[in-house]
Amino acid sequence: MPREPVTGSAGGESGDTEQADPSWAGWAGDLAHPGSPAGGGGPGGFTGSGPAVGVDGAAPAAGAPGPLLAVPMAGGAPTPPNPPPATNPRSLGSKKRVQNSLMDVAIDAKIVADGRSTSGTHTSFNTPTWRAPGFRADGSGNITRFAGKFVWKGTIQIKTRYGAGANATQLSCYGRGTTDADVRTRDITLGFHENNHQQDYENYLSSHDLPDPPALRAGMSADDLQAEITRFGDELQAYTDAMEADSLGRTDEVGHRKSTWSSSGTCYVHRVP
Repeated sequence: MPREPVTGSAGGESGDTEQADPSWAGWAGDLAHPGSPAGGGGPGGFTGSGPAVGVDGAAPAAGAPGPLLAVPMAGGAPTPPNPPPATNPRSLGSKKRVQNSLMDVAIDAKIVADGRSTSGTHTSFNTPTWRAPGFRADGSGNITRFAGKFVWKGTIQIKTRYGAGANATQLSCYGRGTTDADVRTRDITLGFHENNHQQDYENYLSSHDLPDPPALRAGMSADDLQAEITRFGDELQAYTDAMEADSLGRTDEVGHRKSTWSSSGTCYVHRVP
């Protein structure tokens, strides 16, 4: 009987921004809001006149450091985000081929054009349905003839879908697009994040073989056939679970982690021009 396709999915959310124009850059190259004390000596105000007051409200002791100031953003004014990488629909080639008198297995993979979703932004993949053959058995429960082949044919499709109101140029909420390296290089878009999920899935398919189909042979018992079918189904589920988890670790649980966003509801705040 045919079995439902096994799927996996990982996705991002649109992040938050804080505007920071070039006038925030002081003479030392640090970034501070023009109204903040940290802007002294360049753009920004100075502390108000009056007695010096410590952080606890008391006057500081002679020779003690002055009141604490906000820590300015280093590196000067931020530059605009890089444009998100465009999805390149393409074939990823053959991933499994077995052809004989009892097997008709032909699995390819491809990346397809972006689409829209009603359930948020995500990049997903699917594995095609498969069908085990019927059989006839003798009185001892041993199979004397299969009524056809084990069939597993089709294409694993990797597809990014953007949720309502979302698009590739928005900024990443968590994971890739929020790491220190990504922020420095300005690869901070939601499209960059989803492109990493695409690449994760492509790399996993290239470096991990799909599970072998059930081993069918005349004379095997019906129980052995069922065990092989169960083994294949379990291994295929484990494969897709591992493929999804691999991308979660590489693209979601880095920088401002997805788990942090899930628990706090707080996105990474990007500073942009």
